[in-house]
Amino acid sequence: MTLFPSRLAAICAAAMPLVSLAANAVGEDVRPPKIRVALYLDVGCKGGGVIHWAQLLKSSPDVSCDFVDAADVQAGKLGGYDVLLMPGGSGYDRYGQLKEKGFEKIRKYIREGGAYYGVCAGIALALNDPKRLRLIPYTREKNPLRGGFSGAVTLNARAEELLGVPAGTRYFRYHDGPLPEKGEPVPDSEYEVLATFDSHVMQKGKATTPMHGMPAVIFGRYGKGRVLVTVMHAEYFPSTHDIAGACFKPLVGRPVAFTYPKKSARPLRVAFYSGEIDRIGSTRAVVEDALALAARSDVDVTYVSGEQIAEGALDHVDALVLPGGRQKGMWAAAIPLIERFKSLGHPVYTACKDVRSGAQP
Repeated sequence: MTLFPSRLAAICAAAMPLVSLAANAVGEDVRPPKIRVALYLDVGCKGGGVIHWAQLLKSSPDVSCDFVDAADVQAGKLGGYDVLLMPGGSGYDRYGQLKEKGFEKIRKYIREGGAYYGVCAGIALALNDPKRLRLIPYTREKNPLRGGFSGAVTLNARAEELLGVPAGTRYFRYHDGPLPEKGEPVPDSEYEVLATFDSHVMQKGKATTPMHGMPAVIFGRYGKGRVLVTVMHAEYFPSTHDIAGACFKPLVGRPVAFTYPKKSARPLRVAFYSGEIDRIGSTRAVVEDALALAARSDVDVTYVSGEQIAEGALDHVDALVLPGGRQKGMWAAAIPLIERFKSLGHPVYTACKDVRSGAQP
């Protein structure tokens, strides 16, 4: 369903900060307040996209970002934020932490005017399915996992209008994201598709349906709030960071710009295995540790999955971090490549602090 222009204008007007950008009485620019973003980090949040989001949001001059977990949500702490950002990983694991109490807190927050930005598992959590938030009138396509690859996504004319980016085809990181199919209606809501897939690539299983034409970005209203969900990971590559930031515009009335810390001419290249960061103590602590390492000008960190290691990601780095030394869920094909990496004299660390201090594992 296409949102009526008058309704959309009302949504954006309600979200737009009432701040003039004109010069004030003493000739100084009045800057809009920072967008207050709650990035959810807890069990179920895993993969490189989670750390990419943390790094991007912390780097942005337009954003004030806090990390929140299931206990924060259940305690009703979302009320102080403009946007709840739900990153990739596993939606099923998140239900186990948030439970129905946490889900109802999220629904209430959005119904009363909050904004929800869901990515990959974040859209899975929003589906109108059992043990889901039931925010959008879509269910999950019944298909085997497709794997991870760079996929073509076509942004339509409404995306150009709402996001402020040119319509057309772009390439994004995709990793087993749920492909939404139309399901039962959701009361007091309306939604439209802003982008669709123009890809059909498989690493795993055998697809029973193609990806071509299936929704990749969905935007709409739930109660008084706004919801924008994406199947692909715009946060993953610098080439799509403009889309990741543009998705804030229909949610809060303006886009977000991101920056990265400058690096030395020849930084130490470190691969950080991010596939199981939610299984090692506090997810928030692991992400903060990775951010501290990435902030160093003499270190360049790339976040890798088991699939990417199997595809040769270690051929381009100097060291590997396996947080906590955990490899239980890693692709079997990656294990011998890690052993080969070590046999060639490359260090493999179990904590980011070891890299920062130069200590040998």
